Amino acid sequence: MKNSNRAIHAAREINAPVEAVWKALTQARELERWFPRKARVENGKVDLSWGGGVDWEMEIEEQQENKYLRLGYNEDHYKMVSAVPRRLAVEFFLEAKEGKTLLRIVHAGFGGESGWDEIYDGVRRGWDTESLSLKHYLEHHAGKDRVVALAQVNVQLPVQEVWNLLTRGGITVHGEQYVYTTPLGSRYEGRLVYLNPPQDLCGTLEHLNNAMFRLTAERFQPGADVTIWAWIGAYGVPAEVVKAEEQRWQRQLDELFG
Repeated sequence: MKNSNRAIHAAREINAPVEAVWKALTQARELERWFPRKARVENGKVDLSWGGGVDWEMEIEEQQENKYLRLGYNEDHYKMVSAVPRRLAVEFFLEAKEGKTLLRIVHAGFGGESGWDEIYDGVRRGWDTESLSLKHYLEHHAGKDRVVALAQVNVQLPVQEVWNLLTRGGITVHGEQYVYTTPLGSRYEGRLVYLNPPQDLCGTLEHLNNAMFRLTAERFQPGADVTIWAWIGAYGVPAEVVKAEEQRWQRQLDELFG
């Protein structure tokens, strides 16, 4: 059996002072600028929501300003996986380095049973991309509100088949740059942030003021449908422009999988 208490580790060097990184982790408005769509931080609790039933409810177990934060999940957060309640927790370690910040993330408490595998892998990939989203926000758009486009659809198909349909227009990579042709022929290009076929494509969008784009195929619990997300987080772009992107993506997903 795998380790009965598996942990995820991620680390990022962020070109921002440690105080800015701390605020981005602990203040609701700052969290909404890089992580969930909605956040609430009050009375020792942190509630995050991405919409579509994807919600995290956590308690602040320990914090040392600008140094350390530990958030624990309520015990039934993963009861769909195990009949035995588990207390998962995510820890953030911050270290100031000449005006920059070294951020380490440790998300622990995942069971060793095979039923935990998809959730463990999804959270691991999630922190890979979300930590890069935090870095992108603080290094390029610090202090600016984010406008989000989110299109999604649930399908009963193998992940590889889903990926083949989403990328049939092609993805090309040249150094740090990428060009992605969407299923309906739109051209997305910018800096490649994360590519993990057949589940994840993440990059910036030059035509939307250096926005962050993520395309992912995810199963949120064992035996569930695959959820496809097309997500754009934009800064300094009119809301109606971002909404039009959301509608365009929803039409694409509906045509492909509806």
